[in-house]
Amino acid sequence: MKKLLLIVFAAVVMSFSVFAEKEVEPLSSQMDAYVVTFNKDGDEELKPAVEVYPKDKIEYKLTYTNNTEKELKGLVITGPIPQNTFFVSGTNNTKINSDFVVSIDGGKTFEPEPVKRIVMKDGKEVEVIIPPEKYTAIRWMPNVPINAKEKQIFTYRIEVK
Repeated sequence: MKKLLLIVFAAVVMSFSVFAEKEVEPLSSQMDAYVVTFNKDGDEELKPAVEVYPKDKIEYKLTYTNNTEKELKGLVITGPIPQNTFFVSGTNNTKINSDFVVSIDGGKTFEPEPVKRIVMKDGKEVEVIIPPEKYTAIRWMPNVPINAKEKQIFTYRIEVK
């Protein structure tokens, strides 16, 4: 009986030890969405996006947290632009020194703004700028690591069609 109790006790202690030593993810991320509104004084306010309607502007806030004691390098942040919405030009913000690029092909490729293409018009090659309404995803590539226990925040806005 003592052996059985000892075995059960040892198993319980080991299971708590395994639970307590569960490895923490090195990087955690969170995406929050807010509807951009204006108060009676005309000041901008952000309210959690529960319901959205055509012409609503939505601000996405992407927060990345380094949960380790070491710096993490090579972070790439990609923000979606859902169907029936479009990117609001000039709303990509971060305090992190980053390169900002956009995609017009569903995230297969990314390139800096303005996105340009050569098209044929009236028999001549003409350079056109692809408008932000055609973007399908955006991306930041920080030029600095995310330090130990640091949070990096990236925001941008879309508008509902």
